[in-house]
Amino acid sequence: MTYRNSLLAITIATALTACGGGDSAPPAVEEAPAPTVPAPAPTPAPTASPTVTQGVITGFGSVYVNGKRYVSDSASFTIAGQSGAQESGLKMGMVVKVKATEGEEGQDPEASEIEYEETLQGIVSLIDYGNARLTILGQAVYFDDLTEFENVDPAQLSIGDMVEISGYVTESGFYATYVELEAEEDEIKLAGSVSALNTEAQTFSLGQLTVNYSEASFDDMLAGDLRDGLVVKVKGSVYDIQTQTLTAIEVENKEPDVENDFDDVDEVEIAGVVTSYDSAAGTFKVNRYNFVLNDETEFEEGALENFAGNLWVKVEGSRDGDTFVAEQIEFKERKNNGKSEGQVTAVDGEAETFVINGITFTANADTQYEDESEQNERRFTFDDIVVNDILKVASRELPDSTVLALKVKRIDEDDREGEVKGVVKALTLEGMTVAGVAVLFDENTEFETDEGDITAEQFLTLAEGNTALIVEVEGEYGELGLIATEVEVRTNRDNDDQDEDDGKADKVELEGLIEAINGESVIVAGYELRFDQESELEFNDDAVSLETFLSSIAVGDALEFTGLWVEDTYIRVLEAEAETAAE
Repeated sequence: MTYRNSLLAITIATALTACGGGDSAPPAVEEAPAPTVPAPAPTPAPTASPTVTQGVITGFGSVYVNGKRYVSDSASFTIAGQSGAQESGLKMGMVVKVKATEGEEGQDPEASEIEYEETLQGIVSLIDYGNARLTILGQAVYFDDLTEFENVDPAQLSIGDMVEISGYVTESGFYATYVELEAEEDEIKLAGSVSALNTEAQTFSLGQLTVNYSEASFDDMLAGDLRDGLVVKVKGSVYDIQTQTLTAIEVENKEPDVENDFDDVDEVEIAGVVTSYDSAAGTFKVNRYNFVLNDETEFEEGALENFAGNLWVKVEGSRDGDTFVAEQIEFKERKNNGKSEGQVTAVDGEAETFVINGITFTANADTQYEDESEQNERRFTFDDIVVNDILKVASRELPDSTVLALKVKRIDEDDREGEVKGVVKALTLEGMTVAGVAVLFDENTEFETDEGDITAEQFLTLAEGNTALIVEVEGEYGELGLIATEVEVRTNRDNDDQDEDDGKADKVELEGLIEAINGESVIVAGYELRFDQESELEFNDDAVSLETFLSSIAVGDALEFTGLWVEDTYIRVLEAEAETAAE
């Protein structure tokens, strides 16, 4: 970013004149001392205006945000509303706001303030495994291979878990860059725009969440200030997971106030997802910050005609009253179509590349780094990668065949998960190569698509002639490679041209609470589930018959199931596990 600073130039000029005599030499006289001329006052150094950056933490040493290093030695930290915090309280993947001053040429900017505030914190009421989506406090929260999980793995999440989410507002909910498992007694928090305000009942909605504010105190506002569209943050501890109602203990005004919040700031750099784009007016939001386009707005890695809602961007802008003028918009692609793990065989520091499994990965400023090995180096970066390190890499193959490393995690040999993802290569009935890893099939390997299970022969037929078929493999490592237990064909997902809301996968994998029971069918998350004698069923970890299952379950029980849509009207359950609701 080019920062424009107003510089007052001070110029001091001193002119001295001397007078001469006649033709004859003057009589000798004692030379008078030269007048003392005051030294010019030093030109004051230009004072750089502070800038504000908001984005995801991609590394430490000091703190990297949006791939840029901010020196944090003298910074103050505010974490979850607590001032006086330490840098150690920040984690990879958290979205933070940094106030900084640009350093001299060639030096990193100096951060004066770094603030982290969770996007939401609440109880998981639905897990959609097929679409990598959680429902928390009635809000849709999406995650992917680049999301950082703390204290839990995605597969370990359960209905009723309390989680903290950091991420970005999208057109369809939230995208989680960071997910942390919390203690159940922790406070519930959510920010959003008020809707369906009912002053008589003293309720309003934030997305699908109903907020009862009858017992709440108000911060930076009064109850009478509530209105539809106002951005607020609510806190509470009493939450009804079935009615999705929160009894608030505090309602805080979070309406963006550019004039006051950015009174000494001229430039901002905000990363996130485009929402509320009005092409006629040239206005849009990124993480609730208002921006406007003008004739001088520059685009990188894209063009105005490609600009749209739900697009990943980084916007550099300047303040103009209560909004920001977008000076530069860089299109960002966060999707990954590759996932690999293996031992580093080569590193090129100049080219910023490394090799694992025969694939050359290229890193850039946006690459995220984390060390989960025994070395546990918090300030792990590309410079710390050495030959023989074991790395897990989420990547994306670019049109020019460059494989871009989006997320790099150093692990120990014993922590390899046996999960790879990528384009199918060298396919035979015995195996294939995915993300540089030799994958072997055996009699226990299961193959599936979004339409259901298929045979190995059907998989070969599906892959024949399709040079861009992406699969996700789970298995265990043997002497000759990764022995696959499951191969999933990613037909409806990981497609660049596929909008996440377009179409519906035939296969459904969900976990949620039973809302109603009607004979041999139940309702979960509004979906009708039907069972038959071929459904594989478990209740409280015991395999049971259909009759026992139906007589044992109750409204409020957690149900995890896999099924298939039948004419888009109901789901035929293939497998299901139910657990008695916790008392």
